[in-house]
Amino acid sequence: MQKNKRGEITIYYRHSDPFLIITEQGTLEGLEYEMLMGFKYYLLNQYGYDLTLTWELKRSFGDIYSQIKDHSKVGDIGLDIISKVPEREKEVKFSAPYFPDIQVLITNRSAPTIESIKDFAEMFEDYTAVSVEGTTYDIYLRELMKSQQMEFELQHIRSSNDIIRYIESNEMTFGYVDLPNYILALNKNKKIKRQNLLSKKGFGYCMIFSLDSDWNIPLNEFLASKEFELLRTKSVQKYLGYDVNQLISHIAEGENEEIVLLQREKSYMNEELHSKEKQAQEQSYIQNILLISIILALTITYFLFNSNRVKSKANEILTKHRQMIEQQNALLSRRNEDLVSRDEEKNNFIHILSHDLRAPINNITALANILNMNPEDLNEEQSRMINHIANESMRLNKMVTKILDIEKIESKTSEQFVRINLTKVVQHVVETNITHASAKKIEIITNLLPDVEVLGDEQYLFHVIENLVSNGIKFSPHEKKVFIDLTAQNHLALVKIKDEGPGMTAADQKNMFKKFQVLSAKATAGERSTGLGLSIVNKYIGLLGGELECDSEPGVGTTFTVKLSLA
Repeated sequence: MQKNKRGEITIYYRHSDPFLIITEQGTLEGLEYEMLMGFKYYLLNQYGYDLTLTWELKRSFGDIYSQIKDHSKVGDIGLDIISKVPEREKEVKFSAPYFPDIQVLITNRSAPTIESIKDFAEMFEDYTAVSVEGTTYDIYLRELMKSQQMEFELQHIRSSNDIIRYIESNEMTFGYVDLPNYILALNKNKKIKRQNLLSKKGFGYCMIFSLDSDWNIPLNEFLASKEFELLRTKSVQKYLGYDVNQLISHIAEGENEEIVLLQREKSYMNEELHSKEKQAQEQSYIQNILLISIILALTITYFLFNSNRVKSKANEILTKHRQMIEQQNALLSRRNEDLVSRDEEKNNFIHILSHDLRAPINNITALANILNMNPEDLNEEQSRMINHIANESMRLNKMVTKILDIEKIESKTSEQFVRINLTKVVQHVVETNITHASAKKIEIITNLLPDVEVLGDEQYLFHVIENLVSNGIKFSPHEKKVFIDLTAQNHLALVKIKDEGPGMTAADQKNMFKKFQVLSAKATAGERSTGLGLSIVNKYIGLLGGELECDSEPGVGTTFTVKLSLA
């Protein structure tokens, strides 16, 4: 950059109104966006540097922070109204603050108002705190829980943008939000209020860099410049309004934020009262007009009395129908809550069961390793069987880990995919299932195109192919065949697993991807089924960006086709 006066930085960001906004047209705007564009033109005007900005969207604060801490390059910047705290200074480098960091504790407007900090523990013991994991909102709530010796429930949601909306919709909740968002919510007359005495004032919002980055030097120079001061003032007025700009300026200059906030809140209350008084006057005027109109109308429309009686009866019927619908809605709401509760209990049971499975699996692995400590005392078949037991127990342990990570599967997030030799994965699956097939005298016939490569996760791919092959063996009668073909067609790799089993009915094909679904077909050698296999396979296929097709005819057999994009 020093030689050719050109540079490039990548900015990892998240939608955070009003700091960084993604418009309906997909363009960016907001305080932080204008700050970085101002920095670009500052370098160009002051030093003749042509800076290219690349914007990369992340889903959450945690994703941005992890990117800068663990995976960033020297020219990467993290941007998400990030507070500077001592624990983070050990992991990332911070810029100078570009905006005051003030957080206030809010509740639903129906919640009681505390007069002292001591009142908080008594009044809010049964409330639920709402936060975003890993943020200063979370840190401040845990400090509050510790200082007040409370045990309130702490619920995490994905985005800080949703905290105010959640608290407004749920009465017995509270949480920390940034001051600008609180002020904007007051302007929109949201059903929230601030609890005095519990505000937090931090070092200020900063950008973050990797520890070996030096981009903080020119950025700090820009943040200390008159150009930035002018830009920030105009941006705050543009996105937050003149009054909010004055409020932020008073607090930033050292005035007591509690007094400034109370004055501003009183101003909002006065404005709201004035608005309501004006509405009351308008309503009174309208009521007087209506009253006169009704009196005149009654003298003219007396002859319509009978028809009015009919209308009144119809209104009564409509009212009863409306009440019935409201009762049905309330019943549906309670049933929905019951279903959600049962689903959570079921998931908890799966997690507990998966954890409990690890102990016997680890014992099996340990015993296999002990048996294999003296290989000279074992014949070739014994050694092969012991190694097979050890390998299968380790694979089962990985499967349990995947079940424990079911939330990740449900949310359809994926790990960083790598180039995988699909041919070797299929061959490994065949080797793993040879013993099972031999026990039932089933012949596995393969036709594999060599060195077929796809992008994916090896464990996911192994689990998909292994589950389908083991199912083909499990549900095939003795002395039958299982066919495995691996081909490439256009841009796709195709893996076909065909068995000569009983096939599946139309009802089974409709339900086969549901969790804990045991189908009508039975294993031919007493094998057990959990009903989870095809469900998890379907989830893995989705994560890998592939497709799974099933062609089955009762009494003939079943063919599963896995379609994956070639690398």
